[in-house]
Amino acid sequence: MEAMLRDADAAFEKWFRGAKKRSAGVLRHRVDDLQAGLKKLSAGLEQVEKDRAVTPTAQPQGDHTARPRKRRARPAIARKPSAARKHKKAA
Repeated sequence: MEAMLRDADAAFEKWFRGAKKRSAGVLRHRVDDLQAGLKKLSAGLEQVEKDRAVTPTAQPQGDHTARPRKRRARPAIARKPSAARKHKKAA
């Protein structure tokens, strides 16, 4: 009986170690894929920055002066609550 338990324990330990190695490999592949994607994104961002530096956007033409508002803006905070009424003493 003990021999069977030892064999089962050894087999389980062997499977568990193999599973850990396989999962590490899968994680490594995912990390590599993410790094490749980040490299593509950074290359694209550099290209966009270069294009933007070469051709600056033109300012729109027209009358864009700020006009004063008719009403003053109300404060966003609520007013103070009124004081609680005092009860009259019974005579």
